[in-house]
Amino acid sequence: MTTRRAAERFDHALGTSPPELTGAGLLPSRLARACALALTVDGAGLSLHVGALRTPIGASDEVTGYAERLQFTLGDGPCLRAYDDGATIAFDPDDIERNWPGLWASLLTDTPFRAVLSVPLPPPMGPLVVLDLYVRDPAALVLLDRAEVEAVASCTTHELAVTVTGPEFPDDGSGWLDGPDARRRAQVWQAMGLVGIAFDLDGPDAIATMQAAALASGRVVDDIAEDIVTGRLTPQDLPAAPVHEDGAG
Repeated sequence: MTTRRAAERFDHALGTSPPELTGAGLLPSRLARACALALTVDGAGLSLHVGALRTPIGASDEVTGYAERLQFTLGDGPCLRAYDDGATIAFDPDDIERNWPGLWASLLTDTPFRAVLSVPLPPPMGPLVVLDLYVRDPAALVLLDRAEVEAVASCTTHELAVTVTGPEFPDDGSGWLDGPDARRRAQVWQAMGLVGIAFDLDGPDAIATMQAAALASGRVVDDIAEDIVTGRLTPQDLPAAPVHEDGAG
C-alpha cells in the first residue's frame, strides 16, 4: 500500500510539472522533481554513467544540480560509489566526512545538504542511471521508507525507458543529453580534449588537471571547462597545468 501511494505521488508530481520544465530534454529534470516530491526529500538528481563519462541529466533544482557538480569536481562521492557497487547506499554526515572530507567541507559551505541516499535505478535503465536523494536533516534519511524509494525508482526507470528509441542510446534521439545540465557537462568533454592535446594527456589525466585547477581556484570543473571552450581561458592558464621538462607550461 505504501509503495502504491508513493507511485501515485510520483505520478501526480510528474503530471503537475511547471511549464518551464516542458520539453524532451527536460524529462530527467521533471522526473527528479517528481522523485523529490514523492519521497519528501530536499533534492533529487539523476546522472548517466557510460564508461568513464558521467553526465548529470536532470536535477530537481539548481542547488541539487550544484551538489552533483561538487561531487564531479572532487572526483568521487556517493553517486559514483553507488554506481561502482551497483547498490543503494546511504551516506550520513560521518560517512561523507570520513570518505570524502573535501566534499563534506564543500557541502557544508555551499549547500544545505547533510546526507544523501544514492540509488542505481533498476533495469532497464540501471545501473547506468543513478538517482541521488539529498536531505538537509540526516534524520530524514533514516526515516525514508526504502520500499517507497524502490517504487519511485521503478517509476523513474520506466518513464526513462519509454523514451529510448534504439540501440544508439543515449544518442538515439531520446533527448536526454539536450537538457542544460547535460549540455554543461558536454563542455567538460570538449575541454578535456583541448587540455589533452595541449599537454599530451589522456582523458582521465586531462580531467584530473581540470579538477585540480577547479579546486585550486575554488570553482567547479564545469565552470573551468566553459571558460576553456569559450576561450576565456587557455589550457596553459590553468592553475594546475602540467609543467613540461623544458619549463614550458
